[in-house]
Amino acid sequence: MSARASADAPRADGRPPADPDDVPEIPYDRRRRIRRWWDRLPPGRAGLEPHLLFDRGARARLRRAASPLDVLDEEVVHHLHHGLGYGRWNAADTLVPVAVAACVLARVKADNPARPLAAVLGPPYGVKDAQPLLSPLRLKRLTTARDPDDLLRQMRRAVDLAGDHPVDVAGLGETILAWLDSEHGDRARALFAYEYHAAAHRPPGRAFAPAPPAA
Repeated sequence: MSARASADAPRADGRPPADPDDVPEIPYDRRRRIRRWWDRLPPGRAGLEPHLLFDRGARARLRRAASPLDVLDEEVVHHLHHGLGYGRWNAADTLVPVAVAACVLARVKADNPARPLAAVLGPPYGVKDAQPLLSPLRLKRLTTARDPDDLLRQMRRAVDLAGDHPVDVAGLGETILAWLDSEHGDRARALFAYEYHAAAHRPPGRAFAPAPPAA
């Protein structure tokens, strides 16, 4: 069945038939979509054709947003929202978390899939008494953030503390989306705290084992 035909069919969960734009591609990899979106933020990934980049001011507007509500009208946010498979039927619940993710990811300077943000910010491996980039007090403030505005402030601060260190862009985007989800938020916060403290015992570049799926 084509995507358009499936869009016209009734949904099993009782929702009205989808707009064709609401139908995600199948199969679909959220991490790949997040990374591909980030690559298109100016100045863009090396070798990317200029016509594939978002407009020049997009990154600056995301970086300086005081609230996710400030960028709900930005086309670049809607590109990410659509790319993640969201649409009109769930926009009321998903657009603001996506805007938070967009604003935070716009501040990341370099990508390394093997380096979660929490691990970069945690106590450095093999250095006795070294101070982490993110203090335990700031970690506490971050892990207690629940609403989108507070999470944006705390995550943006955390990314800024990482400086030029590459971090896992796609993993960070997934973390933010899960953080603001009522079902998966506690799990996201627990994994972030674990990765922060585990950094002291794991050499940089050694990938974290994939987390088991949420129960």
